[in-house]
Amino acid sequence: MDQNIKEYYLMIISGTLTMFAGGFVWPIFAAFVRSEFTAPLQLVGIAVSGYFLLRMFSEFPIGVLSDKIGPKLPLIAGRVLAVIGAFLCYQTSNIWILIFARIIWGMGDASFFCIGMTYVSKLFTSEKRGRALGVFQAVEMIGSFLGQTIGGYVAAGYGMRANFLATTGMAVIALISVTFIKGVNEEPRKDLKVSFIPTRAEMMMVLNKTVIVACIINLVCMMINNGLLGTILPIYATENIGLSIAQYAFLVSASTVGSVSGNLVGGILSDKLGRKKIMLAGFAVGLVAIFGLTIFVGFYPLLVMMFLKGIFWGIIYGVAPAYIADAVPDEVRGIGIGTFRTFMDMGGLIGPVAMSTIVEVVGGNTGYIYSFYFGVIMILGLIAITLTLKDTVSKNTSTIH
Repeated sequence: MDQNIKEYYLMIISGTLTMFAGGFVWPIFAAFVRSEFTAPLQLVGIAVSGYFLLRMFSEFPIGVLSDKIGPKLPLIAGRVLAVIGAFLCYQTSNIWILIFARIIWGMGDASFFCIGMTYVSKLFTSEKRGRALGVFQAVEMIGSFLGQTIGGYVAAGYGMRANFLATTGMAVIALISVTFIKGVNEEPRKDLKVSFIPTRAEMMMVLNKTVIVACIINLVCMMINNGLLGTILPIYATENIGLSIAQYAFLVSASTVGSVSGNLVGGILSDKLGRKKIMLAGFAVGLVAIFGLTIFVGFYPLLVMMFLKGIFWGIIYGVAPAYIADAVPDEVRGIGIGTFRTFMDMGGLIGPVAMSTIVEVVGGNTGYIYSFYFGVIMILGLIAITLTLKDTVSKNTSTIH
């Protein structure tokens, strides 16, 4: 078996374990903080958002560092932070230590996902890159879905703290798996000092129109995904439409299945038909899904809309990084992916605040509907800027096959 294929399988195994571990604790984390630490809601919010806050500021410098020293050491360091964070969450009875644990856990996951996208993109030429990234991220999402499902049973049967002990074990296995990664054609660069800050020349290679537009697309789509569909929709569905929690859980599952499908199909088709066409198709699906949420109130129509929403997110999440990887040279691809993921995390932070503000300002059921309309308008804006792009091709013919 070719060495790059072995590396790819190792990245898939490590990524699936990482996402499985995240899914194992994410759904129960807020309830765990509330019940185990009798924390006020403000501290619960800090504990939850702490994972994302420093993760947002970690993505870019990690991408810069990986370009200069290769992927292996940052990957190992990230998994070590995840092991420490998970074990501290299991062990501690101090809320501030718990918050610190989640912060370093988020930094560790930032290291894996930023470098994972970058490294997988370097293992394949442009003609195969979309499919490789799509499969890589689809399998990760399956891991997250399984983690959420199994983690719920573990929490119910053994208590929520047991989830963190199990997650620590998974993190150790993921750490072991990344130690086998060799970093094919990824020798550390000797021309520059190791630094978390890129040079001006490196930034000039990264900041082209394709990268800038892809980052805007990622930011806005994360605002929609986390703000509209992760924050507003659960309240709207359960309080205004009257769905039960169990029914809403099925809607989330349908969205996850759609995301897996979107990653797989979008990645494969983008290699054959071009990134731009597939992203535009993804936006069209997103328009139908978001607008449909303002029309339908029945469970089964909403199930279909959530499946389509998942396809929309899966296509964008799978194709956009391939678009960026095509548009930048190998030696600065980590910076490109790091920039991309920083905007994604930023959208995750901004989205809930922006969408909830719309709901509160407008008020009532109309406020919820207007927030969905705002999501539709944002997608129309993304279509407009995507139409200005050209499809990219690999600039480095020496990329391994």
